[in-house]
Amino acid sequence: MSRKLLIILMLLFTSAGAQVADNSVQDKIYKARDKVMPALVHIQPVIKDYNTGELKKQAVIGSGVIFHPDGYVVTNYHVAGKAVRIICTLNDKEQVPAEYVGGDPATDIAVVKLNLDDYKGKIQIAEFGNSDEVQVGQYVMAMGSPLSLSRTVSFGVISTKDRYFSSDVRLPTGESTGRYNLWIQTDAAINPGNSGGPLIDLDGRVIGINSRATMFANNIGFAIPINIVKEVTSAILNVSEVHRSWIGLHCQALQELENYFRTGNNEGVLISSIDPGSPAEASFLKAGDIILEVDGVPVSARFVEELPAFYSKIARHEPGSEIRLKVMRNNEEYNFKVVTKPLGELQGEDFECGAWGFTVKGLTRHMRLQYQLKDTLGVFVSGVKSVSPADIGGLRRSDVVVKVNKTDIVELADFINLYNEMSSTSADKILLTIKRGGGTRLVFLSIDNKEGVLFNEE
Repeated sequence: MSRKLLIILMLLFTSAGAQVADNSVQDKIYKARDKVMPALVHIQPVIKDYNTGELKKQAVIGSGVIFHPDGYVVTNYHVAGKAVRIICTLNDKEQVPAEYVGGDPATDIAVVKLNLDDYKGKIQIAEFGNSDEVQVGQYVMAMGSPLSLSRTVSFGVISTKDRYFSSDVRLPTGESTGRYNLWIQTDAAINPGNSGGPLIDLDGRVIGINSRATMFANNIGFAIPINIVKEVTSAILNVSEVHRSWIGLHCQALQELENYFRTGNNEGVLISSIDPGSPAEASFLKAGDIILEVDGVPVSARFVEELPAFYSKIARHEPGSEIRLKVMRNNEEYNFKVVTKPLGELQGEDFECGAWGFTVKGLTRHMRLQYQLKDTLGVFVSGVKSVSPADIGGLRRSDVVVKVNKTDIVELADFINLYNEMSSTSADKILLTIKRGGGTRLVFLSIDNKEGVLFNEE
């Protein structure tokens, strides 16, 4: 056989093999698509928005996937968490109403339930996979409704399976997210509207829930690992909410500080700060301490990607339970016991002061820490309406109202009662005492002529 003929035969066999491989991948794509597409849901919620100083209801677009035979759909909290009305379009293009069941803003997961009373079709559920088994470079498909284009499939690979985002990153609804989980990064296109849709493998199993994209970036999207989704949805369905413990620790990666603290590789978690009045402070833990063990189990956070697992380990304890910590301080080992407290709500309930021209929300422990406030007394100004008494008077977003006229405001209920009482009597002169930037100010609202004056109080 001539060398030329041999080369031709080799090329023919190689081409045929590549064609078979291509057909094999294509067939898997079709099968995976057909397995999950019937469970894909196009979600149209009407949500409440208080950020402009008045209550506005606006329609948004998102995606979801049916995961339970009773019609439960998993989506993102930023899609359905503030919904007052939800309409879902199913695979057969029939529209059915749905109701919000519960959500977890810390992981951006929510559950809604389809109202199937008048639905004549048959729903299909998607199978959850195991996100711990995914591989970098693995083929995946992102499904959803990008830019309101329903029932769309994009194809790509997993770019990384342990992308870290600081918990300072916030959802469109205002809550912080990312403290308790990492993210799956993919180059399968994820755009606005894809949020809440499934990220699936070529076996048709859901390995993540699409959650976010990056502005001005190409081929970069992020999904919440499905193992996190399993935990959250199970808690929502079984106990109606996700309970987490809080002890008031903030930590950082040890990578560049190991020599200074004389720790070994993959040994210990460095405490960077402690919340005032927290269980950690009450137990005399300090910034600079290194936690070596939690309940007798060694822990480490050499890299930032390891921090969410540590925070989640603490959060999984029952509120009110005791955590045993072995800590290294000044090269000496000590044992501490910390009694956890419930984390509570991330953001408080919203309220619109229509006559005064601004919106407020109740203060939570998390908000106090987030905005570096001294306490949780008063109400937080979430928005100020343009050209309103509050706007003209000089009230600003993020101010904290601690007194109305001469009445102290302890919590949101106090403020609502006082506002309703003064509105019913048509009070037209309102003096607000506010906290701003560590100082105290007085804001005068004139309701009749919408004039206002801002005073500083020494």
